[in-house]
Amino acid sequence: MPAFALDSFERQAEAYLRARTWREWNFLSGQRPGRGLITLYDQDFPSFTSTDLWADLQAAASEDPRQHRALSSLLAAANLEGRTRDFAVKVAGVQARATIPFEDRDIPWREAPGRWALLPEVPRRHELEESWRGVFRSELNPVLERWQEDLRTQLTPLGSDDWLTFWSAMRGYELPQVAGLAENLLRTTAELYGDGLGVYLAQLNLPIDDARTSDLDWAFRAPRFDGVFPDRNRIPALIRTLRDLDVELEEQPSIRLEHGPLPGVHVVATDLPSEVHVVLRLAGGWQDYARSLRGVGMAQHLVHTDPSLHVWERWLGDETPTLGYGLLVESLVHDRTWLASRIEYTASDDFRAITHLAWLYRVRRVAATALFEQRLWQAEPGTSMATDYEESLSAAVRSRQFSEEYLRLLLGAPWTTLRASTLVRAEVFAAQLRAYLRREYDEEWWRSGRAASFIKDELWRPGRRHSAEEILGFMGYVEGFDPATLTAEFEEVLRPL
Repeated sequence: MPAFALDSFERQAEAYLRARTWREWNFLSGQRPGRGLITLYDQDFPSFTSTDLWADLQAAASEDPRQHRALSSLLAAANLEGRTRDFAVKVAGVQARATIPFEDRDIPWREAPGRWALLPEVPRRHELEESWRGVFRSELNPVLERWQEDLRTQLTPLGSDDWLTFWSAMRGYELPQVAGLAENLLRTTAELYGDGLGVYLAQLNLPIDDARTSDLDWAFRAPRFDGVFPDRNRIPALIRTLRDLDVELEEQPSIRLEHGPLPGVHVVATDLPSEVHVVLRLAGGWQDYARSLRGVGMAQHLVHTDPSLHVWERWLGDETPTLGYGLLVESLVHDRTWLASRIEYTASDDFRAITHLAWLYRVRRVAATALFEQRLWQAEPGTSMATDYEESLSAAVRSRQFSEEYLRLLLGAPWTTLRASTLVRAEVFAAQLRAYLRREYDEEWWRSGRAASFIKDELWRPGRRHSAEEILGFMGYVEGFDPATLTAEFEEVLRPL
């Protein structure tokens, strides 16, 4: 591809991104039962499944290797999704359309995790979770297993026969480094997590190592604190928090807070920087505040991106910082001073201990998943990794995990490849950014005008032009990621228990 044609392809890439993210938003928000991949690749962007286009892009000259890598990563994901779209369509269809029996009625399958966190009775939680896993067993896993094999096969025309090597190059990750981060976090927090979780679950009459995911989801929701975090105060708290950072949320029509069927928070930019959707499933309590803060924190990075930047600098590049900025803002819900000043909650010791434990559960889960994903793709095709998943995840989170979920990380493939690795990086990145802001500005950095200017101008405005490693280096972390910074935050709160 001639050098001048690279700019033409970048314009094509932006059009594709708008079309693909619009479909993703509709799917995640429950407005459509699928992602519309057939029309996307058969009618709108048929060239994106062409290996000739891939070869032309690889031969193109670029003044910035980051541009070439970002565009290559996008085209590779589109190419593989398009050429394995029959499997992608089937998986999305199950996710959107499957229902499961629960008591006297059928409920949507993908809403089950959000529902079991609200059930105080153990048998009811377990019944719902078992029905949910049954869909993996009977409908999803047979398709996911064949999809994984086909993804491996379809990678060969792109010039590689090793999934991990290919995608680590596309992401710009050093997998041994990611494994080192994950292993360090699991090792250094094992005793702290086990002791804290054992004490907390004992208070709830739940046995450690025998509790299930639904039990921990209910326990960490901690409904005893609902009175402190009423929904009527959630948006006002968001507005006041962002105002401290010199951002007026009410004057940002580009950010749209919406409801969706999936638990957690999903941020989708359908046009950058002018349209970003934050899709939440609200369930009440402190987690609604935390997820809202995280979603809006990610969205702020996206809408503050300089619109004059190239497509790859706005849309593509390392996702780690975007996730990290969301985690940075979310972490305010654990901050004693923020709780006192913004929620008027001063007796927060028990709350902070429980929420730090929930946070550590999340960190340990993504760390174990990142390590498992590397083993999954290193295994021979057809080799069952289900037992490995069950044993390694159970040991990491000290609750019963089940083999039926071992291919769960393939949901959303190939876009979600190394997603757990990105999350591990983002957690550590956010911890180091917090430490930097406290050191350079104030313990209460979140209401420092100077810190706000730094975040908006130096971190958010450049979009995704810089990787997490480059930003850490700019802040003086010459050694890059340092998991000890994150571990120290857990130690401070959980060690005294």
